Amino acid sequence: MIQLTPFTEKDFARFITWVDDKELLITIAGNYFSYPLNAEQLHAYLNDGNSHSFNIVDTDLNNIIGHAELYKTGNDIYKIDKLIIGNAASRGKGFCLPVMKALTVYAFDRLHATTVELNVFDWNTSAIKCYEISGFAINENKTALYEVDGKKWTALNMVIENAAN
Repeated sequence: MIQLTPFTEKDFARFITWVDDKELLITIAGNYFSYPLNAEQLHAYLNDGNSHSFNIVDTDLNNIIGHAELYKTGNDIYKIDKLIIGNAASRGKGFCLPVMKALTVYAFDRLHATTVELNVFDWNTSAIKCYEISGFAINENKTALYEVDGKKWTALNMVIENAAN
């Protein structure tokens, strides 16, 4: 079972250890942070009024396994960002679908979002598949190009609408 709990200053050190290289930082956060990640950047992030940041907790083991953010990008529109299963032992264990469900339920039920979006790099096919199974669809009209150490990375935008609206 997955639970979202507030991300606080006491979580900074763990998060920093999870994001141990530049490419991983760009994968989860685009250009929001600069490498190496530090507490000063996380303080600014935590104080952003449009951000709802969470620890992802595996309640079966009572263990924090990851991090995610819901960021308000417009009227009733939120973006899932900075999503990582940081605990290496928890990767590949099937957490993607329950995490996506927890985030979308929170966005739709607690934040009253009409739309939730996310960006994912086109080479991250396992994440794209999970997001599609979770109900997200690729928005063909919204992509972004990043240059990472001389390589071109294409970020796809994916969206899901609140079925209750």
